[in-house]
Amino acid sequence: MALILNLETSTTNCSVCLSVDGEVVSIRENNTPNYSHSEQLHVFIEECIEESRYEMSDLNAVAVSMGPGSYTGLRIGVSAAKGLCFALDIPLIAIATLKSLASQLNVSPGEYIIPVLDARRMEVYSAVFDASINQIRETQAEVINKESFQNYLKGDKVNFIGSERIK
Repeated sequence: MALILNLETSTTNCSVCLSVDGEVVSIRENNTPNYSHSEQLHVFIEECIEESRYEMSDLNAVAVSMGPGSYTGLRIGVSAAKGLCFALDIPLIAIATLKSLASQLNVSPGEYIIPVLDARRMEVYSAVFDASINQIRETQAEVINKESFQNYLKGDKVNFIGSERIK
């Protein structure tokens, strides 16, 4: 049995879930425009552990988003994860934020998945994945224009996914 505490703090979404062998047994999240990670993250962790009836000492690992994303949000999440892993002597699993977004979609072979996150200053963080969630273009911060992603848009279907509406 693998009991993993999962933390997501790279965007405005502050999310904590506890999973057993990949199945979510408890979840808490708040996705508001205001970052509230410093107030809510540890409360959410305690609530998930309590609701699941496991103890912190039962954890096998902690998984955390490693970015890209909000620098402050990432610092809060990674600091909490590292502290728990050190105290409990368990592994830390770092998950790329854009890969996590891309893996939410099931697409047909030959299709592309392009996750995007607001990077501020009119830029977005983006990467390109194939249908098997293999990253085929590195993560970039870029200003999107009509030329962006043209080599992917020419042929096969392209699926865009993001954490929020980008203006």
